[in-house]
Amino acid sequence: MIRYFFLFFLISCSSNYNVIKLDSYIEFIQNKYAPDRRVALFDIDYSHNNDVIIVGGETNLKSAKEHLLNILDSLDINYEDNIDLLPNTKIYGIINNSVGNLRGRPSHSSELVSQTILGTRVDILKKEGEWYLIQTPDDYISWIDHGGITIVSESEYSNYYNKTYIFNQIQGFAYASTMKNEIVSDLVVGSILNIIDKKNNFYKIQYPDKRIGWVESKYVSQIFDSSKNSTSDLIINSKKFIGIPYLWGGTSSKGFDCSGFTKTVYLMNGLVIPRDASQQINEGLLVDKDRNWDKLQEGDLMFFGYYRDGRRRIDHVAIWIGDGNFIQASKNVRINSVYSDDPIYDKYHMDKYIETRRIIGNETDGVKKL
Repeated sequence: MIRYFFLFFLISCSSNYNVIKLDSYIEFIQNKYAPDRRVALFDIDYSHNNDVIIVGGETNLKSAKEHLLNILDSLDINYEDNIDLLPNTKIYGIINNSVGNLRGRPSHSSELVSQTILGTRVDILKKEGEWYLIQTPDDYISWIDHGGITIVSESEYSNYYNKTYIFNQIQGFAYASTMKNEIVSDLVVGSILNIIDKKNNFYKIQYPDKRIGWVESKYVSQIFDSSKNSTSDLIINSKKFIGIPYLWGGTSSKGFDCSGFTKTVYLMNGLVIPRDASQQINEGLLVDKDRNWDKLQEGDLMFFGYYRDGRRRIDHVAIWIGDGNFIQASKNVRINSVYSDDPIYDKYHMDKYIETRRIIGNETDGVKKL
C-alpha cells in the first residue's frame, strides 16, 4: 500500500511540475513566433478544472498553436484545447473612408496607433461589438470601428483590385457628379480607387460600400510599379508633404508621425515597409553608424534614439534627401540639416543619431512590393 501511494505521489509531483512549467512553455512559444505583439497575436492562458488544464486564449499563428499543443502532448498533462485560431471564419474587408483610424483597443477613446486609407484590403481577425480587429498589409494588428470598413465577398475582395488606380494629390474630393456640386467624400494621396467608367475628364468610381463618385482624371494615376522605383521619385514625393502637421499614429496626408511619414513615402514608391521606426530599423542594409554622410544615398532611412540599460531604443526616423539634408515628420513635415553651421540644423535629433539603412535595392523580409 505504501509502495502504491509513493508511486502515485511521484506521478502527481511530475504532473504538477509540468503544469508549473507551462508558463515557461507559453513564454517560449511567444518569444519564438510572436516577439512583436504589434504584428502577431499570441495571447494564451490556462485554468484548472479538477484534474484537467483548460488551455485557452487566441492566436492568429497556426504554427505557434500547433507547436504549443505538440509540447503539451509530450508532457504528462491532461489538457483541453480551447485556443481560438483567428480568424475563425473567413471574412473580407476593405477600408471605406478616406482614412481609417486604427486604435489600440476597441474604443474611440483608445490611442490612435495607426491609419490606413481608402481601398486598402485588410484581414479581419474577429469582431467585438461594433469594432473589428484587423491586420493591415504591413501586418499591423489594431482595431477599427464598423464605419471605417466594409465587409465584402471573396469575389468583391479580389475584383476591387482588378483596376489598380490611386488618387495622386495630397488631398481632394470625389463628387456626386461631374458638375462637382456635391461632395461624396474627401480623398487622400494613395487612396485606391475602383474605376468603373470614364466620362470626359472624370473617372467614375465605386466605393467598397457601393457609393458612386466622380474624380477628375488628372488626379488619378496607375498604382506604383515597385520594380521601377527610383530614389528621385521618392524624394519628389516626400517633399509634397512639407508643412503637414505631426499626428501621433498618423500615416496619411491628414497628419503623420515620423514612421507614418516614411511608410507613406515608401508606399508611394511601391514598397510596403513596417509601421514603426523600431520595426523599420530591422530592414534593409546598414549603411552608416559613424556620421560619414558621404556614404548615404537619397531615400536612405536615418534612425535616432538612445540607449537604456544597455538596450538600444529607436524613437525616430527620417529620410536622407542629399546635400546634408533630411526630411522628417517632427512638429510638421520639414527639412533639416546634419551640419551644425546650417540654419536648419536639428541639434535635438542629431544628438540622438544611431544609424542609417538602405531599403531600396536591399528589400528584406519585412518589405513587400505592391
